[in-house]
Amino acid sequence: METIINMFKNLDAAIVATDADYKVIYQNEKSRKVFKLAFGNGDYMGRSIHELHKEETTEKIKTHYQEYLEKKRNLYHYVIDKPDGKVTIVNSPFYTDDGEFAGVVEFIFDSSLA
Repeated sequence: METIINMFKNLDAAIVATDADYKVIYQNEKSRKVFKLAFGNGDYMGRSIHELHKEETTEKIKTHYQEYLEKKRNLYHYVIDKPDGKVTIVNSPFYTDDGEFAGVVEFIFDSSLA
């Protein structure tokens, strides 16, 4: 288990996990650094992921969560441009052992995977 924890802790990607109610339940160190640079605060544990997004993006997130809940979607990804390159963001839902939607893990990579 320690190896898995260190893998996510030290991965060269920002990782944020939210529960089904949009609350941040996990952040690795890279996400804290990215959020601190972007928003002035790196720690979003227990806070709503909506605090990190504009209103139109929040509506997309709600739609994706609903699609994950209904199992109509199993992955969402997109690439955005930054002044110093591209960022790839990949969202993947996770479920309880009973198959109930439990939340989303977001991976943010500092380059394009395309």
